[in-house]
Amino acid sequence: MKKILAVVGLMVGLYILSGCGLSDDTVAKVGKETITVDDYKFVLQRRFPGKAIAKIDSAQRWSILNYMIEKYLQANAAKDLGLDTTRLYLSELANFQARLIGNKYFEKVIVDVLVPEDEIREAFEKQRDEVKARHILIQYKGARNSKAKRSKEEALKLAEKVAREAKSGKTSFNYLAEKYSDDPSAKGNKGDLGYFTWGQMVDEFQKAAFSMKPGEISDPVETPYGYHIIKVEDRRKNPFFDENNYQWQKKDIKRNRYFAHQDTALKMWDAHKKALKEKYHAELVKANIDSVARLAKKKQQNGYYKPKNYSKAEKQIVLASWNNGELLLDDLFLMYEGKRFAALQRRLTNPQKLEQTVDQIMLARLIENEARKMGLFEDFEVKTNLKDYKVQKLSALAYSKEVKQKVEPTEEEIKAYYEKHADEFVKPAEIEIWEISLKDKKKAEKVLRLARQGYNFEKLAEKYTEDKYYKKKKGYLGFKTKNRRGAVSQEAFKLGENKIGGPVRYRNMYVVFKTGKLHPETIRSYEEAYPQIKVRVRNKKLKERREQWLAELKDRYTVKINKKVVDNLQ
Repeated sequence: MKKILAVVGLMVGLYILSGCGLSDDTVAKVGKETITVDDYKFVLQRRFPGKAIAKIDSAQRWSILNYMIEKYLQANAAKDLGLDTTRLYLSELANFQARLIGNKYFEKVIVDVLVPEDEIREAFEKQRDEVKARHILIQYKGARNSKAKRSKEEALKLAEKVAREAKSGKTSFNYLAEKYSDDPSAKGNKGDLGYFTWGQMVDEFQKAAFSMKPGEISDPVETPYGYHIIKVEDRRKNPFFDENNYQWQKKDIKRNRYFAHQDTALKMWDAHKKALKEKYHAELVKANIDSVARLAKKKQQNGYYKPKNYSKAEKQIVLASWNNGELLLDDLFLMYEGKRFAALQRRLTNPQKLEQTVDQIMLARLIENEARKMGLFEDFEVKTNLKDYKVQKLSALAYSKEVKQKVEPTEEEIKAYYEKHADEFVKPAEIEIWEISLKDKKKAEKVLRLARQGYNFEKLAEKYTEDKYYKKKKGYLGFKTKNRRGAVSQEAFKLGENKIGGPVRYRNMYVVFKTGKLHPETIRSYEEAYPQIKVRVRNKKLKERREQWLAELKDRYTVKINKKVVDNLQ
């Protein structure tokens, strides 16, 4: 309770806690920006996925709101600085929006057709039960994730033989799984899959498993991974099933069901893209694309790589057109503004790659046109994602300009910090190590005896070690800190200088080692520690500048919070 009161008390000290003048769908007013209930719910659900909002405690709610207010304060500052009109921001926003709308459009025109609401509901209802099963996987060449060399026909014959043997009861299923299964985990778990619910296995497998009774063994069941012989061991009510979780799980169920239809979906999408281009009479201007590729190649040969090296007329070259729209070279430059331009640079001089890029952006524009007609820009998920992205991006740009770019430690500050905190820059003790790694423990013990008898350790390493890399180095690791080489370096420090030890277990090997000189712990010199000192001083100054900036923002912009909405949010 004290923690909750402390958080609320902090908010009271900073902001106006009142519902006065704020509507019931408003959580807070931050300068000129508004945090709506939908915005708040979106961030809460992202921070606490799968958790009902009513179950998120008061301290967590206020903590998230405080975080959001800081971001919105920074977004206000970004707009006042004009950062929302820069080409970099507009480019990154356009790219994010294209991906966001593209995904939502694909979901509506493809996924929702293949996975209707009643199928999602049916899959959810099937999660009321869970099954415990074992399986034996027989793979063939060409099956998913398969390393098997047998043909599909040979795999089926073997699977049928194993199924008959399992059903006879003469040999335990566990033994058969360990002997025959191509599932890499079968050697350890003997085919045990534990309990699983509907939707966790591929369709063919789960349909078979959930249709069986405990104790029953299936005939071979074919999936993309090969042939499975399934033994159901138990069936029970799912202890985690909750009818109230449908809305939270709906998206995950839809995604899983989509993967079951993925091949069909991709064929539908190819046909849909073709129809969309025909509807808008969209076409690439291939002559201009070839011309731009030649132009870009010539400019790059002369050392001109950036968009500013292109004339206004060149930037207006039309690369694609459709009903009431066109794509210019400058549109490409905008989409690839900033660090992304390096990727476009490589494509500009290649007509085929440039054509692919233009085609992708043209398709994205057509999709946006259709999405607007369908009202997808008003979709809750799209609106909240897009608004959140804008706030996050603007706050980051403002932070960079007002904090990062204004902080640079001076040489005097760096030197002064070292003189005051030299003991923070310790160079840990190191010990010199040679090692011989072997898979067999008895062989490692034999090598240890030889080494203790005085045989040359480097020659023993050349002859016996199974670590190919250190074999070339005659087993020499160099100087290592206490934990740098795990159990090897830890034991080396225990023994001290010029000792022979082992075998110790390290990375599935038995290691015999020899120690050499021990370098004691020392304080790094100013020159040695300089990069580390500079980072610490800069981080300290960044923290101070950030706190100062946030205080300035809280003075500059009024923040009103609808406490009633925060406390009663469901």
